[in-house]
Amino acid sequence: MTDNTLFASTLLEKGASGYAGMAASLMLERHADANTSDGINIWKSHITQRVLELSAALSVNHPQLFANRAAWFRKALLARNIDEKYVAASLEALRDTLQERLPEVGRKAPIAFIDYALDALSKGTATLDELEPNPDSTTGKQTLDYLQSVLEGNSADAIDRLLEALKSGQSTTSLYTEVLLPAQREIGRLWHIGDITIAEEHMVTSTTQRAMSVLSQHSSRKAPNGKTIIAASVATNAHDIGIRAIADLYQMAGWRVIYLGSDIPVDDLPPMISYFDADLLVLSATLDVQIPQVSATIRDIRKRCEKQIKILVGGYAFDQAPEMAKSVGADAYTTSIIAAVETGITLTAG
Repeated sequence: MTDNTLFASTLLEKGASGYAGMAASLMLERHADANTSDGINIWKSHITQRVLELSAALSVNHPQLFANRAAWFRKALLARNIDEKYVAASLEALRDTLQERLPEVGRKAPIAFIDYALDALSKGTATLDELEPNPDSTTGKQTLDYLQSVLEGNSADAIDRLLEALKSGQSTTSLYTEVLLPAQREIGRLWHIGDITIAEEHMVTSTTQRAMSVLSQHSSRKAPNGKTIIAASVATNAHDIGIRAIADLYQMAGWRVIYLGSDIPVDDLPPMISYFDADLLVLSATLDVQIPQVSATIRDIRKRCEKQIKILVGGYAFDQAPEMAKSVGADAYTTSIIAAVETGITLTAG
């Protein structure tokens, strides 16, 4: 990454709202049919997120990351029955705004990243897969039944059925990976397309957290192996279901688990690592705009901790570009909670 690219990333992060406002105005000048009674504010909000995503992609010099987010935005518009042409229109307006407003020294990379995303969209090469419960499969039915019960206000019944499945022989890993985590993905999708409210999403998430507590307490554990893992979500990442699942599986595998949860400040991790003499740190990031936080956290750990702890990263932010793990200084990337345990054991072997 050049100093100019990092400079551009910083400018965009600090001026996201301003650049987005100008781009939204330009877009609506060009596409009056995209306007509504509150069109300028809606499109400013959309484009502000694109600017922050562009800044994050620039910070790790990864144009595909921005292209992936543009593709996701296209799906979001289609889910709301909004013409997908406005994705390109908004990116073009942003590109032209930055072309005019950014200092020349920091202009080249952002323009190139936007053009890359526009080209990928035109070819359909940035489309992302969506995982939805399959009502024809056993675990898909469990997922849908769980969600329906919770949304109807029967959280206790939903948890009881999971516990019954565990006692009947279904593994905790299966219940986590094939029921609870798919339920969280599905509830996120439903919220995104406007089918549920924030309150309903919170209700499902809180129930899932309770369900995991119940299942982990009723699951068998291997004998202690003398190793310690710290599990956390990076600063600004409020999502902790995935990292919580990883922590639970490590505990069942015989590790001492220090589970810190979500939104852990950069400065707080090094002393925790040193105090608990941890062997492994697992860091989770959900949004690509959190990648700079991961990078800053790992740099701080490497600088301040005498012990060269192994660091494993994962989460949706890395799923579309796994090679970023090395870019941010991690030892490895995990594709799933099962892989997280397998990889962590391999990293700390010996």
